[in-house]
Amino acid sequence: MKPRIIPPALQKGDCLGIIAPASQLRSPEHFHQGIAFLKEMGFTVKFPPQLWPGQDFLADDDTHRADEFNRAMREEDSQAIIAVRGGYGSLRMLNGIAIEPLRERPKLIVGFSDITIIQNHLLQAVGLLSLHGPVLTTLHSCTHAALERLVRCLTGFWQGPMPCPGVEILRGKRDAHGVLIGGNLTSITSMLGTPFDFPWKGGIVFLEDINEPLYRLDRMLTQLAQAGKFEQVSGILLGDFSLADNVGEVEKLRYIEYIWNRILDLTSRTQIPVWAGISSGHCAENLTLPIGAATVMHNGRATLNFS
Repeated sequence: MKPRIIPPALQKGDCLGIIAPASQLRSPEHFHQGIAFLKEMGFTVKFPPQLWPGQDFLADDDTHRADEFNRAMREEDSQAIIAVRGGYGSLRMLNGIAIEPLRERPKLIVGFSDITIIQNHLLQAVGLLSLHGPVLTTLHSCTHAALERLVRCLTGFWQGPMPCPGVEILRGKRDAHGVLIGGNLTSITSMLGTPFDFPWKGGIVFLEDINEPLYRLDRMLTQLAQAGKFEQVSGILLGDFSLADNVGEVEKLRYIEYIWNRILDLTSRTQIPVWAGISSGHCAENLTLPIGAATVMHNGRATLNFS
């Protein structure tokens, strides 16, 4: 992993460029609600005058999405980038990302879900720190705590302790130290065996997902384990694993319990610390996490410390 590049913090009045590196925009209403929130927080925004045309399930073709990303990173009139949404498509345009401008003019890249593919790739390629946090079209549904955390991280206050109320310490006799990596389980697993796969050695890996049947989650976790990924990490953070709202509470509890137990089983040899119930992912309380930050899992205090 390259030495870290920490982009400058935003100040009130700074501009966020809005890009669509993955799926096409589905809800103009949520798009405009997200813009309104950013403006209320004192930022300005920049987005295409003609919104993304859409190509099948993508926002645009691979070349245009990569070009948009590169252009947004080069532009002097925006100080950070936020993805309009996740979905699918980031992996298809990684070949088109220009690396050198990221060193010359680093910017915070905000997003989660499919966007974590870009974030982990750029962490490996140039050491770029980014923010695993809400995309533009989820801002309308975020809790006050999630919105407040996002603004704090954008303005440079991602460092320091982050208490994790409600976290379940599944295994944690010792503290864990490492660089924070990971994100959406499905997206991260899709990078295995590609030129964009990244090392997990010494990292603290965060994982979350939404509406995946247990057999698919089991298959992905097993694949990661058999690829040797869990053997390399210092600790594991399990975020939100959501199911549809119409699923009963008992079924949800069984679902979560299965995931937690499967992780413990797959890491039984190394006995690394495993925390569950981190408020981040496809949930309203999507607390922003700094991918690429030096991280300590303080077992006794159930607190994450980023630096």
